Amino acid sequence: MIALNQTAWRRLCKLCIAGLILYLVCNHQTVIAQNAPRFDTVEGMIDEDKLIAEPIAISSLPAPSVEITGLLEAGQVQFVSGGPRPSETYGLRSTGFINREFDAETRFNLSYHFVSRCRWWWNEDGIVVRVRYPELKLKVDHTVWFRRRPDDLSQFWNLKLVQHEMDHIRLSTDPRVLNRFETAVRKDESLRFSRSEMRSVLGDDAVPERNNGPSSDSGPSSNNRTSRNDRSRGLSADQVRMLINQRVRDHFDRTVQLVEIRYRELDRQTAHGSFPIPDDGPLRGWLDRSATAPTDESADDPPSR
Repeated sequence: MIALNQTAWRRLCKLCIAGLILYLVCNHQTVIAQNAPRFDTVEGMIDEDKLIAEPIAISSLPAPSVEITGLLEAGQVQFVSGGPRPSETYGLRSTGFINREFDAETRFNLSYHFVSRCRWWWNEDGIVVRVRYPELKLKVDHTVWFRRRPDDLSQFWNLKLVQHEMDHIRLSTDPRVLNRFETAVRKDESLRFSRSEMRSVLGDDAVPERNNGPSSDSGPSSNNRTSRNDRSRGLSADQVRMLINQRVRDHFDRTVQLVEIRYRELDRQTAHGSFPIPDDGPLRGWLDRSATAPTDESADDPPSR
């Protein structure tokens, strides 16, 4: 064991290093109002279509275009048919109408993973956390569900139903939206948490009362910074991780909300795929994949057209 002198020990105590690995998943789905011919089930018989969903292997489909191939890879897309509607099975939110049957539904799963390194100290108002992210990733995958398996798979990519669902996938794999999350998180290097915000995240008993007494660190404080030694001991590394997570989660939630807004607008302006996409307006621009710069669009519903 190497003995540390008092000065070295104090310097070591001043730096609180924390690592964080976090994985979160948020589910969302959208629906389409294309109704195929239906057949009544004879009373007393079991409708097998409502029991289990069966995958539609992409290898069983005709070769897609280069653009569609890129969407399938970026969106990690799988197709299924039959079984109950996913939003009903999992109790997820739906952008469709109540009690309306749909012949297809796209559900996207958005997840983020990050590793953080941080140090923190107290000031008069609360805590300041300096953080960087050696790893930060946002991933998305999709499940496209069909009420019934399409009869002619040779024309799969030409089906109006499929084309509308692929438009949904274009929206939720838009690099401008996904890059917005990473840009916003990395830009926020200095996180400041007031005591009231800390209590809302950690609980009332977890946040120490303000310490107006002298610090045990003999070094002077400046710019309203107090000691990074004894007063930092009021929070554990796990608690600081929770605070960092809250800020990252805020950025993540705004990204999900932005995708949800775009999903709703696509369904509203096309009546769930029944009408073509308008040539003018923001929707056409959202579907244009030629740009990759992060969008600065607000996560608020756009005005109705």
